[in-house]
Amino acid sequence: MKAINKTYIDNSRFMEFIDELATQITEMNFGADTTKEIKDGLSDGYVTIFTDESQEYYNSMYSEYEMMANKILGVYSDNDKHDVMGSFDENGDIK
Repeated sequence: MKAINKTYIDNSRFMEFIDELATQITEMNFGADTTKEIKDGLSDGYVTIFTDESQEYYNSMYSEYEMMANKILGVYSDNDKHDVMGSFDENGDIK
């Protein structure tokens, strides 16, 4: 496989994209059993959360999609730039 230049995007946008993919595939696989409502401990209302099984699946899919974005597309969170020691120039290369 040919080496791909890394492209760094804003962490919140990267996470939103990966989250959307992982959420959609989780909902497609679990259907009505994807979520459950629980009483919110901070108010009198309820919140909707993934079931334990769908949360585990979501976590797995999130990791898989993140790895695919990195390895196949060369797209990374800009947080990854800050995890490496050193400073970077305007192209994202270590100085």
